[in-house]
Amino acid sequence: MRHKSFLACRINALSDGVFAIAMTLLVFNIQIPDWADIKFGENFYSNFRQQVPHIFSWLLSFAILCRLWLTHNYLMSDHESKSIGFTGFNFMLLGAVAFIPFPAGLIGEYPEQAWSVILLSSSYAVAALAIAGMWCIAPNRSSMAAHRVLVVSIVMLVTSALACVLTLFNPYWGLVVWMIYVVGIAPLAYFFERHFFVEEG
Repeated sequence: MRHKSFLACRINALSDGVFAIAMTLLVFNIQIPDWADIKFGENFYSNFRQQVPHIFSWLLSFAILCRLWLTHNYLMSDHESKSIGFTGFNFMLLGAVAFIPFPAGLIGEYPEQAWSVILLSSSYAVAALAIAGMWCIAPNRSSMAAHRVLVVSIVMLVTSALACVLTLFNPYWGLVVWMIYVVGIAPLAYFFERHFFVEEG
């Protein structure tokens, strides 16, 4: 028998598990040096510097995944059953989230390569499209939380496109765009939503 809807609690449980695993896998890209061959001094700092790109990639990806989780939480806040279409877009989002540790690892290993930044940006673009699709199908689009979802998804999609374009000129420019997104654009989107959308009673 074909389901016409799915329980929100089941979708939430699966989604939280995927987010938790993806966030955990990010840290495994940071390698622990072989301390037996390292003496505190030049060798120690040389080995530590090699891990800086991985640490940066972890921080960046973790922060963006946190933003995605919060946005997903807004979409699921009504606790109602979700349609087949909504659930399909949710699986699309989870596929992008589960894939994130791979391009994040590539950026840690090859930060100077354009294709690694483009792959990460494309993954977040897919996630943003999935969020937008869930928003289009959600029945509670008039609430403030739903407006926040729309703003965040659009900003993430634009950021992904801009990062891909700038990466073609210099991969580090694409990474800078994502840094700006984490420390500036995402909070700005929240400010915009709070001041230009009014919650309906």
